[in-house]
Amino acid sequence: MVLKPGGFSNPPPGGRNAKTNDNAYKLYTADGQEAIYRYNAGYELNSFFIEDTAKYFNDRLTINGGFKYIMSNYWDRASGLSQFTIGANSTAPLPHLSVSYKIDSHSQVYMNAEGDFRQPSPSQLSGSTSLPKNQYSITEQIGYRYNNRYLTLDISAFNSNITNRLLTTYLPNTAYAVSNAGNQTIRGFDAMIAGRDFHHFSPYASVEYLHGTFDSNIPYGDTYLPTKGKQSILTPRVLANFGLTYSNAGFFGNFSLHYTGPQSVTLVGDQRMPGFVTNTLALGYHFKPLYFLKTPTFRLNFSNLTGSIIRVGTTGITNNYHNVTLLDGSTLAGSSGASFYVLPRFSMTGTVSSDF
Repeated sequence: MVLKPGGFSNPPPGGRNAKTNDNAYKLYTADGQEAIYRYNAGYELNSFFIEDTAKYFNDRLTINGGFKYIMSNYWDRASGLSQFTIGANSTAPLPHLSVSYKIDSHSQVYMNAEGDFRQPSPSQLSGSTSLPKNQYSITEQIGYRYNNRYLTLDISAFNSNITNRLLTTYLPNTAYAVSNAGNQTIRGFDAMIAGRDFHHFSPYASVEYLHGTFDSNIPYGDTYLPTKGKQSILTPRVLANFGLTYSNAGFFGNFSLHYTGPQSVTLVGDQRMPGFVTNTLALGYHFKPLYFLKTPTFRLNFSNLTGSIIRVGTTGITNNYHNVTLLDGSTLAGSSGASFYVLPRFSMTGTVSSDF
């Protein structure tokens, strides 16, 4: 194969004129044919679904059950100099059950249980005849809901068991790859309260507590990382939100405040991202309809009002930050740790919009 920059000073072997492309390089085979590589990966998903709902005790008790069965067909194809076609199939059963009971006109208790799945990318078939298994979870939730003309309140507890967690991890002597990282358990509770319009203001607040742990030691080459019992990756223990909305005579505004607790950013739990607070503010005015403009609106949006420099996410997951002893007794050297996304400083934007 011959590599030529931009084109040839003489025609390539075979008498063909070389195709040129400014600031680009092209590959040609020995007989002068342009080397073209085409790649295609994707999947076809088929499913069937059944569901039924039953009501009892003058419709105070409602039971809804359903079942969906997913069948996925993956492919990974390449044509040109390198030609191959790889395929794989997977299935996932997804049951669902919900039960609710109206205690009175304001109160309700409810229960939900369902199965969910996440499938790997078809491109992971490359160089392999098999894909990681589908990530699968079973989640149960039980809660209480109350509402009247002043407020809505919702409190619930939940438990989720995850098997074959799909996680991007570093495999020895290779690049980062998605693999099955064992099992996890996540449980906790949610609480939410929202107020109805009171002197043109509507408040909202919520809090969530998460306790997520690895239930397995994650494979690393011929041994394992000591991850069992450690906090699940990127799973903060506490999430909290507060919001306030105002609307009166065309003027409107809303303010939101969000807190995310500290979270682990290495699989063995030896590096953490601190908790952080984000905030946004929007102010505007809805004008009366004008000609063909049905809802002319002017809006100002503000974010990161304090201009803080904070880390809000990681660009990738690493195994460890400090030296760690693997389960076979060997030592895995420390690394540079995780890299982070930083929240942009204070910003303000304005928009003018309307429906027609």
